[in-house]
Amino acid sequence: MPKFFETIKNIWKTKDIRKKILFAVWILIFYRILAAIPVVGIPADALVKLFEGNDLGDLLSTMSGGVLETASIVAIGLAPYINASIVFQLLGSVIPKLEELRKSGADGRKTISMYTRLLTVPLAILQSFVIYSTLRGFGLVEQLDLLPLLTMSLTLTAGSVIMMWLSELISESGVGGGSSYLIFLGIISGIPGTIKSNLMLMDEVQTTIFFVFALVLMASVVYITQAERRITTQYSRRVRAGGAKDSYIPIKLTQTGVMPVIFAISMLSFPQMVAQFLLSKDYGDKITNIAQQATTLFANDYFKNILTFVLIVAFSFFYLSVVFNTEELSENLQKQGAFIQGIRPGKSTAAYLKKTALRLTAVGAIFLALIAILPNIFISMGLMTTTIMSGTGLLIVVSTVLDMKRQVESMAVVRSYDKYL
Repeated sequence: MPKFFETIKNIWKTKDIRKKILFAVWILIFYRILAAIPVVGIPADALVKLFEGNDLGDLLSTMSGGVLETASIVAIGLAPYINASIVFQLLGSVIPKLEELRKSGADGRKTISMYTRLLTVPLAILQSFVIYSTLRGFGLVEQLDLLPLLTMSLTLTAGSVIMMWLSELISESGVGGGSSYLIFLGIISGIPGTIKSNLMLMDEVQTTIFFVFALVLMASVVYITQAERRITTQYSRRVRAGGAKDSYIPIKLTQTGVMPVIFAISMLSFPQMVAQFLLSKDYGDKITNIAQQATTLFANDYFKNILTFVLIVAFSFFYLSVVFNTEELSENLQKQGAFIQGIRPGKSTAAYLKKTALRLTAVGAIFLALIAILPNIFISMGLMTTTIMSGTGLLIVVSTVLDMKRQVESMAVVRSYDKYL
């Protein structure tokens, strides 16, 4: 324990790391202030009533950073930004121009980021109108005149853009990934209230199971998230005694991090939101029946768990192809005079790395998907009454904390080396 406090003390003494941590704290404070400012035309109790009895509210609340229920100016949060990111990730696989931009380095990625920001604005406007129209259709809010309606929509859109801006500021100047950090804040803000309410309803046996399950689940997530395979590489070089310098390429079981989970949540919430919107309108019996069937289908635990599992696995493989460019890695190794023992440089190395990454991702993706649905399965089987947070929420929280820990440690290592330069 003394060593732990000594590490914290040394980290805090490092000016650059301290500035990043304080910046993240200031973002937290600013974010929570925004979450307390109500938006015109939508009372908070209307949103609570709209999502009562289904898990759509939980999904949208997770995407918004836990502030949807407050009906604040940042109520829709990061959902439009994440949806825009998904759109361009998917389009990058079918549109050659976007694929070229993605592979063209930092400048190309900046261009795609600009397109993503631009698409976020119309998506935020659309989502704000859909939420209002759904509430109006169910009679939960009053009819707004044109000016208040535009004010409400533009306010929510501006709040979403501010959230997007905050997430990018965190990625650039704070610790952790911007989007995951804000979602993480929203999830943990609800944990104290959840624990308090559950402890009042559970007996001693249920309380013991509750905490043991939570600890085992968190330990499992940490272990698997940290697991990696190290592929040894050799960098041939001339030295006085001859020989080669060994290094390794780390490939994690969860190489894609928590983004497949966030993407899956976004995809799950979209059809449910559309179904709610259609139910609030009178588009005829046929449309209403389809919307009702979709709502009933998503309320089915078996269907919801299976779909969540499939989406997380699918997005894990898809996102791997985006973030892990084996051809570029193989080319860089070849330029540096490096090779994997027994594998020819060039295309053979790229194929070997891709095959290895796919195998590891298959294991990691299945684990992520199981963790995401396991709490729901236990609750539906009656083994537990509730959990501290959903499986997807747990994955986001643990992955974000580990990512922040890695960033702080890497910065600390760099600063310790700088003393000798």
